[in-house]
Amino acid sequence: MSELPTAGRPRLRARFAAVVVVCFTLLTGLLTAPPAVAALPVTDPGNIQVLVTKSRPLNPLRYIAPDLVFFPGTNYVLRREVSANLQNLFAGARSAGAPLAVVSAYRSYDQQAALYNSYVAQYGQAVADTISARPGHSEHQTGLAVDVGNLSGSCGLNACFATTAGGRWVAANAHRYGFIIRYPDGYQSTTGYTFEPWHLRYVGRSVATEMRTRGIPTMEHYYNGSNPPIKHSSDVVAVDSTGTSWTYPSNFLNGFRPRARLGAGWSTLKAGFSTDWNADGLQDILAQWNDGRLTLYRGQFGGGFRAPISIGHGWGSYDITVGAWLRGSRFPSVVAKDGAGVLWHYANTAGAGLSAPARIGHGWQNLRLTQADWDRDGNQDILAIRTNGQLALYRSTGAGAFVNEARRVIGHGWQGMDSVKAIAGFQGPGSYGLRARSAAGELRYYPMPGNRWGAAATIGHGWQTYRLFR
Repeated sequence: MSELPTAGRPRLRARFAAVVVVCFTLLTGLLTAPPAVAALPVTDPGNIQVLVTKSRPLNPLRYIAPDLVFFPGTNYVLRREVSANLQNLFAGARSAGAPLAVVSAYRSYDQQAALYNSYVAQYGQAVADTISARPGHSEHQTGLAVDVGNLSGSCGLNACFATTAGGRWVAANAHRYGFIIRYPDGYQSTTGYTFEPWHLRYVGRSVATEMRTRGIPTMEHYYNGSNPPIKHSSDVVAVDSTGTSWTYPSNFLNGFRPRARLGAGWSTLKAGFSTDWNADGLQDILAQWNDGRLTLYRGQFGGGFRAPISIGHGWGSYDITVGAWLRGSRFPSVVAKDGAGVLWHYANTAGAGLSAPARIGHGWQNLRLTQADWDRDGNQDILAIRTNGQLALYRSTGAGAFVNEARRVIGHGWQGMDSVKAIAGFQGPGSYGLRARSAAGELRYYPMPGNRWGAAATIGHGWQTYRLFR
């Protein structure tokens, strides 16, 4: 078997020329979901994701959380769930050699009014409004916010806290305990408040980890009204036995949030791929149909998909995988195995159609392929499942060729696995691994921290009858 690049082009090259044609939904027979209702900010003050800002006061203004408790060893009060998670955060900081202390926590409406008025008297209202919330508009009144500082007292309630060991640890790890830095540096125009590296807001581990993973800086950005059909590349997209497509959003904690319906009319799908095809930050769908069509559905910020675009015809006998095969390319592209076992690369040069193919190998019959960066060197490698259940690694140079080395077996017992997809961020920031389905319908996640496997996890059951997007 030769996997190293060989010259040549497929006989059906003309079929695969990148002819971009807008296809109306009714003509294709595919029903895509209409734009979804935009995500709305949470207004319930009892909800841990409630959004409280200068323009969004608490309702009622004098709200008091019913589950306030004293933080152990202090006279400070927080909601029970917040207190428990803050204790864990403090234990983590202490173990890291950066012990912390509570500086301020829950404040009632009247306490906040007295504090705000004192700042107005001292600095004037314009300045006071950048450093303190008006009564009824303060996160501290929810019992979900806490100001922390170094146990030594250094840089207390000062921006220099960010440069201390405690401040750096909090910035890097708060999300692991369900907290965010609510007023980050450089976003005063968004939040209305100056940089407060000490002000932690509890939103729960799922949302805090999602914000960290997706690089969302503030709650205002989180609730910006966008609601793309596929929220993140680690979400599961699947078609059920009725031809209805669904998305299962990742919670970034080895699980999923409730599913959402994408659309109907997917019964004749051969394979689907969730990918940011045009590099606009949104996940799109590349659909390979039983009749050989390859179709692109571009996601929209407000929900749903744009009218489908034809990428080509004649793909019925091809097994394809999508990824950044060429290192440094802005767009993902297609690596395809034809019926004769020849491997081809089709570059996506403009975020729309595909270029003429380049032959990169032959002898790939009976192998099931996916692209993944096994050694985390920035190059997409090919992982191939052999008929004997071996998972083989074919390392890429990043320039459209394979490294000239002996092929490595990096796993066994994969003969019953399918729908293998490399995903980033599923277990939080910086995580990377393979998601695959077993013959028994079990969904598994295999972390790949670089040249080795992490501890595998079962992340779902009952997926036997679904067609999973890769």
